[in-house]
Amino acid sequence: METLALVAGWITAIFIGAFGIIMVYYIIVGKIDLTYLISEEDGSASLSRFQFLIFTFVIAMSLLIIIISKTPPDFPSVIPSEIFILLGISGGTYVISKGIQKSAETKAPNTPEQEP
Repeated sequence: METLALVAGWITAIFIGAFGIIMVYYIIVGKIDLTYLISEEDGSASLSRFQFLIFTFVIAMSLLIIIISKTPPDFPSVIPSEIFILLGISGGTYVISKGIQKSAETKAPNTPEQEP
């Protein structure tokens, strides 16, 4: 049974690695355009999107380090709450910035002032 789990793990790792190599190849040849990955619809840079992207990579690398640091490498039975906190902070700030941006775009119409 242990051999089957090891073979399944290697097949999964090879599949994910091959998928990653294919994605990088498509990015290099221009089939996948990342020009507007961290920009708004009008092309301006978005700090909230950049922060969300960086936090996602930090969280993924943190989880990878937790997995690799075990002997033998194993997925943790309980994911540390700090990872969820970081993900929540990142997602929350992104959603809040989008809400602020949307509210600034849809201002209330000007109503004429009434004289008493």
